[in-house]
Amino acid sequence: MHPIEFPGRGTRFKESICQTIGQMADNVMSQIETEEEEYALFGHSMGVYVLLELYSRIYSSKKSLPKHVIISAMNPPHLYNPKGYHLLDNDQFQTKMCEMGGIPPTITKDAEFSKYVFNLLLNDFKAVEDYEVADDMPLISCDISLFSSASDISYDNMMQWNQYASMTCSYYEFEGSHFFINEYVFETVSTINTILGF
Repeated sequence: MHPIEFPGRGTRFKESICQTIGQMADNVMSQIETEEEEYALFGHSMGVYVLLELYSRIYSSKKSLPKHVIISAMNPPHLYNPKGYHLLDNDQFQTKMCEMGGIPPTITKDAEFSKYVFNLLLNDFKAVEDYEVADDMPLISCDISLFSSASDISYDNMMQWNQYASMTCSYYEFEGSHFFINEYVFETVSTINTILGF
């Protein structure tokens, strides 16, 4: 497993953040090695669009393609409905993020850290809401698994990822919210291990 850490986050907090999905994909491309062994790609929420752009870059570079792709908790681009959250003022944006869930209450108690976190979220929402998939995006030509919570994105919407694939996608439904990978860690990891044959 090779978890990706974007600039501006975690141990890379001093680096300048990526402003667009394309920049994020370029950064991931520089962190991974696709030639050593078989591999899979996993993307959750915004990470799905990064995965899509990353796949395109791997394809264009004629490097070894993933054997499996897991798309989690994100509508396909043609169904994504930007709500303009990144256009809200700071107070409105923070309120909206807290309403959506996934923000530990302790974060809002530390003013400096809270500002750092919400600035990252604001940047991420802008990147997603500005994203447009290219007309020449290659079809994903490996097995694809779709993860979603029924309370977040419907089965019908998730299955429209088939438009971006050359093979039929498999669907896996989880309990919980948009953040089910944090709420049901064991179930999520177990499903991934089963899919990948671990």
